[in-house]
Amino acid sequence: MHKHLQAHPINSPTCSSNGISLDGNDDYIDIDDFEFGGITSFEVYVKYDSFNYHSPVYDFSNGVNSDNVRLNNFSEKSDFVWYVLPGRGFSSSVDGGWNASIWTHVIVTVSGNSMNLYKNV
Repeated sequence: MHKHLQAHPINSPTCSSNGISLDGNDDYIDIDDFEFGGITSFEVYVKYDSFNYHSPVYDFSNGVNSDNVRLNNFSEKSDFVWYVLPGRGFSSSVDGGWNASIWTHVIVTVSGNSMNLYKNV
C-alpha cells in the first residue's frame, strides 16, 4: 500500500533546490499521522553541519519509549543510530556513519525480525 503524506514546516525551516535546511534548534517538519507495519522502509538524504546531542533525522513517536521509530546521530558523535521501540525493540548502530558537511543517502528497513541500514547505495 502506498500513501501520499503531507509534510508541514514548523518554525520556518528554509527550503531550496538543495532540500530543507533546519537550524538545529527548533525547526522541524511535521508529517501527517500514518500507520505502518510489516515490511517497512524509510529513505532520506542528510547533510549534518555539526553533531549535536542525539539530533534526529526523523522521529516518529508518541513520546519517550512509546512506539518510537527514530534515526539520529549518537550522543554528539557521527555514529548512526536507528531503532524501533518498544514494540519489537530493534536497534542498530554504525560507528562513524555520518560525515559532517557531506550528503549521505540512507535507507533503513524492517522486515519480520530483520533490520537493515544502508548507506550511500
